Amino acid sequence: MAYATPDDLVAAFGLDEVIAVTDRENTGQVDATVALEALNRASSEADSYLAARYPLPLAEVPPALLTAVCDMARYRLTGGMATETDTIVERYRAAVSWLRDVAAGRAVLPGAAAPAPGSGVVIHAGRRVWLPAPEGDDA
Repeated sequence: MAYATPDDLVAAFGLDEVIAVTDRENTGQVDATVALEALNRASSEADSYLAARYPLPLAEVPPALLTAVCDMARYRLTGGMATETDTIVERYRAAVSWLRDVAAGRAVLPGAAAPAPGSGVVIHAGRRVWLPAPEGDDA
């Protein structure tokens, strides 16, 4: 599930830019399939960080996450005919950095319910019990 839509990309970056990065068949229109594939991959990448602290899938998409996913998808769509600029790279890196902070607990995902403390996996190492060796056992 994508956290953003092709229309969100257009709202974030403008119609001309989204056409430039998605129109592989030179139709002069946004290729929604290409845009959605990039958004799905960006959302999956975001989930790889969010899963460390939040139950997935998210019920609602906070605006901060929508922005990050759009920046990540834009980065994935550049290259070849669509030029990757310093701004695009910087925004991608900022999105990933924010997601890392969310995963580490240094930032929060506004509006998303974090798991209750202690609801995650807990491993107890236990303790070693030493028993006397049976009689006649020289081992």
